[in-house]
Amino acid sequence: MHPFLTLCLVTAALQAAPPLAVVQVVRQGLPPYDDTGRLYRLEGDGCDLRPGRVVLLVRPGERRSLGQLEVVSAGPGYALARILKAGTTFPMKGDLAVPREPLRPLPALPGPGAALSGTEALAGPPAALALPAPPPGAIHREPIFFLPEEAVLTPGAKAKLKAWVAAWGRAGRWVLAQPPAAQPLAEARIAALREELGRLGVAEVERGTAEADPPGKYPAVFVELTSP
Repeated sequence: MHPFLTLCLVTAALQAAPPLAVVQVVRQGLPPYDDTGRLYRLEGDGCDLRPGRVVLLVRPGERRSLGQLEVVSAGPGYALARILKAGTTFPMKGDLAVPREPLRPLPALPGPGAALSGTEALAGPPAALALPAPPPGAIHREPIFFLPEEAVLTPGAKAKLKAWVAAWGRAGRWVLAQPPAAQPLAEARIAALREELGRLGVAEVERGTAEADPPGKYPAVFVELTSP
């Protein structure tokens, strides 16, 4: 769904009912955590979500799409959800979660011989909705973490790269930015990332330097894309 349409739907939903919020990220297993097993705890006034319900994620001041979550379990005043549709960045604590209304069948259209009323005849077909193009030069930037003393991409890291390429597109300037902290396996990690991005259809990847280290104790390389 286009970000402009998503914003309109979310605005209407926020006016209709108080939103829920992501209050906790539940990570399963041992680090580095696999994103496919990550759950998000949602809480808020009147939380009555049921398993299978879909919510849209919103972050105040954020123009990028945050994707959608699907509820997998629920209890009094809370629900646990997993990623159903990945956005351009991963959910964070404090993001708003707006329930998506289920689809309803459209009313039946008149048959070929049905006559239109005077108002319908004058109105004619609906005008095409003009949507603004995404701003050029938008920057996407996320870290890929590695196990200590390893340069092999984990299944979770490969899943992240696949989701980012699908969400961001292949066009633009791709850069692998090395944090300032010295890493003995930096070259091997850059090579592994470049190979995986090439397998996903990214033709050219540059080498760069990040200004700061990522949060956490695990070594990482930043994956950056500047949209054309």
